[in-house]
Amino acid sequence: MGISPADLNLGIIPFGHSYGLGNLIVPLLVQGTAVVTAASPLPNALAADCARWKPTVFPAVPMLLRALAQAEAEPAALASLRLVISAGAPLSPEIATAFAQHFGRRIHSFYGSSETGGISFDRTGEASLTGRSVGTPMEGVRLQFRRGGRFQVESAAVMGAGRHSPPDRAECNATGELVLLGRTGRTAKIGGRRIDLGEIEKLLLTTPGVREACAMLHPSRPDAIAAAITGDVNAATLRQSLRARTALWKIPERLLVLAEIPRTARGKIDRKRLEKLLADSNQPAR
Repeated sequence: MGISPADLNLGIIPFGHSYGLGNLIVPLLVQGTAVVTAASPLPNALAADCARWKPTVFPAVPMLLRALAQAEAEPAALASLRLVISAGAPLSPEIATAFAQHFGRRIHSFYGSSETGGISFDRTGEASLTGRSVGTPMEGVRLQFRRGGRFQVESAAVMGAGRHSPPDRAECNATGELVLLGRTGRTAKIGGRRIDLGEIEKLLLTTPGVREACAMLHPSRPDAIAAAITGDVNAATLRQSLRARTALWKIPERLLVLAEIPRTARGKIDRKRLEKLLADSNQPAR
């Protein structure tokens, strides 16, 4: 990623997490890249720290980047940043676009795991803007693909046998970029038929107006699917669109439109909170 001894890292992600270890602690120990610890994850406080300390590299998670863009902090506050990195959870093109338009800085997606270290990186930020991929494999990383989208990562960072299969499914596009296809094991059996929940989410995301989507087994009915989305669309319109494009048994029994999908502090979907929302009969499915 080109982090050098002359850079100054802004530290807000947990130092003990693999992301923090690789992007903050390792550069500090190996080459002396300094780290300044942010006072607070609140967007205005982060902007103030940037204006004060003038960091050049900001490893972050999508939730923080979205909050910064929505808070409309002064663009000049982040002027010292030459590299903004997003990892820990999928980065939506909406967040990448809003951030770039407001601050004049592209976000660079970084994908990896605790077992493998870094796997791929969006070096230009273009893939993050369009949402087409999580960049190209990092130097020294070799990927071997199997049927069904499973793949193995081979690199010096992988311990033991030197190979590890992440729980994600993926493929390489025509330009050699890594495209994530969803997690393995996310299937449900409904009425004797197996349904790939990732496929349901893709269908939802191709509906005009839908920004985010998460499908899961219905919390109250194990024989049905439920899904939550965000965007400018209502449940009735969404159902009509799905009926024209897929089998009826693939359409979620419950469709819930939310202002935002609940997430953890690391920016991952908070599935426990989401299950409660989907199970709440008083929560209107707009």
